[in-house]
Amino acid sequence: MSKLPKVLHLVQEFEFDEPYLVALKDAGYQCYIGKDRKHLLKQLEAEEFDLLILDWRNDDTTEWLLEQIRVFLKWQGPILFIADKGEEKQLHQVCTHHFDNFLTRPIQPNTLLSYANKLVNDARYTMHQDNFELGPYKIAMGLKQISFNNKPISLTSKEFDLGALFLRNPGRLYSRKFLLKKIWGIDCDISTRTVDAHVSSLRKKLNIKGDGMYRIKTVYQHGYRLELLEETEAVA
Repeated sequence: MSKLPKVLHLVQEFEFDEPYLVALKDAGYQCYIGKDRKHLLKQLEAEEFDLLILDWRNDDTTEWLLEQIRVFLKWQGPILFIADKGEEKQLHQVCTHHFDNFLTRPIQPNTLLSYANKLVNDARYTMHQDNFELGPYKIAMGLKQISFNNKPISLTSKEFDLGALFLRNPGRLYSRKFLLKKIWGIDCDISTRTVDAHVSSLRKKLNIKGDGMYRIKTVYQHGYRLELLEETEAVA
């Protein structure tokens, strides 16, 4: 793996035995914990993670958590569920996301590591393809070039990085703190005006002003997300 993978799990729901932690850490994983569901979601909004490990419970709390992860935050990374025997049928239905998978107890540390490696590697391969398209936009990562209707757009390096992030992950909610760390490499609570200024410039240069098929929406007290508008919204 090109960089140390980061895994996030709920400590209250899945209390790792020491062999599990040792297996992941020895393999180069950075292990983070969510003290509760809200704390996990806050970390997921502010940081970049390669894998979530969640304890599976067939109840409303798990359903609510998955809705927050997949629907509200639009996080598209892999989830590894840990479950008891007898719940395989339900988990096959839940693991509809391309990268999701599950393990049933008892679990061997090497098995957990093997599953984690596969999920992370598969997701990274898909997310780091050199070229991709979204509607009228074509993005060439190697050339650091975004084109609109086959016409190259003049962007600064930071504008390209920001635009490529939004266009690769439509619907994903990004906090200003996350963007500062991801795009600028700044990991502290300073003024986020730099982010706001770049988003404003990006809207103009990419022609994402809310009157077309896309918009970069400001989500109050959270950050930004790229949204696909319905046709009626786009022409309103």
